Amino acid sequence: MTDHPHVDHSREATLEFFRSYTKNHRDELRGKVFCDLSAGRGYIASLFELTGVEPRLYDLFPNQNRFAKSPVDRIDLQQPFPIASQSVDLAICCETIEHLPNQFFLFQETSRILKTGGTFILTTPNSSSLRSRFSQFLMESEHYGAPAPNELNAFTPWNTSGTEGYFSKLFISGVLRLRTLAAINELRLKKLHPTKRSSTSFWLMLLFYPALYFANRKATKKQIKLDPAHEATYKNIMALNTSFDVLLGKHLILEFEKC
Repeated sequence: MTDHPHVDHSREATLEFFRSYTKNHRDELRGKVFCDLSAGRGYIASLFELTGVEPRLYDLFPNQNRFAKSPVDRIDLQQPFPIASQSVDLAICCETIEHLPNQFFLFQETSRILKTGGTFILTTPNSSSLRSRFSQFLMESEHYGAPAPNELNAFTPWNTSGTEGYFSKLFISGVLRLRTLAAINELRLKKLHPTKRSSTSFWLMLLFYPALYFANRKATKKQIKLDPAHEATYKNIMALNTSFDVLLGKHLILEFEKC
């Protein structure tokens, strides 16, 4: 059992991670400029407030804040951020990128506002897990227990007029795509944080991992032979695509560093 409250639109893995992260990094976070780009109910931001950061909180719908003491300003992550360049030490974006059609822009603007050496932590459903890959094969859906996205659930209105809202998880991206979008915006994947593992993915791994591994190994060797100057990059991609934390994990928690 956990002792944190129910927080709408947040996965258990994300809440548990940030509870641990703020506890373990309390001293180094004190005085840092912290930016939550999708504050939501404000619970995760409130954990960072306790560490003594300088909080800057944003959300498309700022009035939903219930936990953070700091004010939440409005932001549209598909428009230029109202944040100064190179002004942020740590930015987070939780359970949001899968709703955004222009994910390149999110990485571009986040890179702009981060100081050199700054950190960006992104959380999102793990479409690179074997369970999700199997679901895509069966139904082109995030999970085989739910229908594929369609026009009936593509947009969630936020007010009674139906003019404001957000897309459903139409734009879920796997770990390799996210890594690439980050890399071309000077954000290096520093760490993939492990999350709770899926029993379905475990059984699929027993069946398919040898084929997956050797297919990746063959492709990697071919790429290195054609482009030996970038051997490290191709090996990094293979390591991610064959990682147990990626293939078995239910969620993605990615930590990037601004180069």
